[in-house]
Amino acid sequence: MKIAIVAAGLIIVATAAVVAIQPGFLKPASLALVKKSDILGFSPGMTFEETTKLVTQRRYRCRQLRDSHTLDCAVDAARVTIDSDEVDERHPIRRVTAELNNPGPQETAVKSISDQFNAQPTRDAREGWIWIVGRGLKLSYDGTALRLVDEAEEARRSKEGLKR
Repeated sequence: MKIAIVAAGLIIVATAAVVAIQPGFLKPASLALVKKSDILGFSPGMTFEETTKLVTQRRYRCRQLRDSHTLDCAVDAARVTIDSDEVDERHPIRRVTAELNNPGPQETAVKSISDQFNAQPTRDAREGWIWIVGRGLKLSYDGTALRLVDEAEEARRSKEGLKR
């Protein structure tokens, strides 16, 4: 009986040591691959109904622009614009833009964004810094604003526009 108690104690101590060294040890593997893919809860693909619920739950101050499904929100230290598809009856979000009031030094902001989205940026001459996040969403930062779009959907839309 004493041997079983000592063995159980050793297992507990060993597990505690492993968790102290590698905190993600006890997380399920499915959670290790999850990446952030939203700006303040808004993400391309969300329906207008889901967007409205989020605004209500988080008590964001938003207004819908006249004759459109575009929301303009004042959230913390940013002005967030949520552009939704006008044609699709569910009005899914196409693009989320957050204009930061005081972004601070660009290098610090880029590091913070990289840490939050668990992704490494690339530098683009036109768009600034670019990350691929979540399920193929493109996040860009030009020093003053963050933009999150679904690249595949944008490409599909531009193809349809060319066919017309």
